[in-house]
Amino acid sequence: MRILSSNRFVIRLARAFSFLTNAILIGLLASFTQPGTHRVLSPGSFGLTEIAPRIWTDAPGRAGDLTGLVETSQNRVAAFFGDAPPNPTLILCSTRVCARDFGIGGNGLSVADAAVMVSPGGLTIGTLTHEMTHSRLHRRMGVSNIWRQPYPTWFDEGLATHVADHPRWRGNITPAHRAEVRKARRFWQWDDAFDALGVGRAYRSAAAEVAAIERVAGRAGLLELIARAEAGEDFDTVLAENLRR
Repeated sequence: MRILSSNRFVIRLARAFSFLTNAILIGLLASFTQPGTHRVLSPGSFGLTEIAPRIWTDAPGRAGDLTGLVETSQNRVAAFFGDAPPNPTLILCSTRVCARDFGIGGNGLSVADAAVMVSPGGLTIGTLTHEMTHSRLHRRMGVSNIWRQPYPTWFDEGLATHVADHPRWRGNITPAHRAEVRKARRFWQWDDAFDALGVGRAYRSAAAEVAAIERVAGRAGLLELIARAEAGEDFDTVLAENLRR
């Protein structure tokens, strides 16, 4: 009787484990089919065509134009940094349906250095260069950098805007605007800069801060700042050193 009871317990435990495992698997499969940036893991499963290595789109008939945009953007970033061009997986959506399915808000976004995704409004050299600058800057960022960012957000966004000259905004940028944007040190504070300055002025104020660093420290000093912060040194400390030279 004890052996029989023991066997029944093992069988019930196995059935419970099987049920839970299947439920988790079904849940994961169901979430994978929902719209979102996770679809970048398998773009071909959601209707996109690979028109060149790691370049996916819903408009394969525009392959020549799209790969040309990508190459120009990659070359601009490579020329600025003086090293190999970024090579993330690219999702190039020509329709709002595609952008919605891949969770692309606004014109574009970058996911660390793994992916750059753009909506129809982002199929420009300006947006692609902006997002690929993010991709290059984030090439060594890992999970720990969610709470310890190597670069303040104003610098991250300002550098991408500075390199790409995008987005553009032709209004005046004052010292007060620049001081306001410097408050955005963490990614969740960037919306505060938008609220205080407006989207265009926030980006251009951040770009003005980066341009000012380059004027004082030179391109070499700006790249040194990036490299040393990437290696783990304190951004503000290195910035102060470069600006004293």
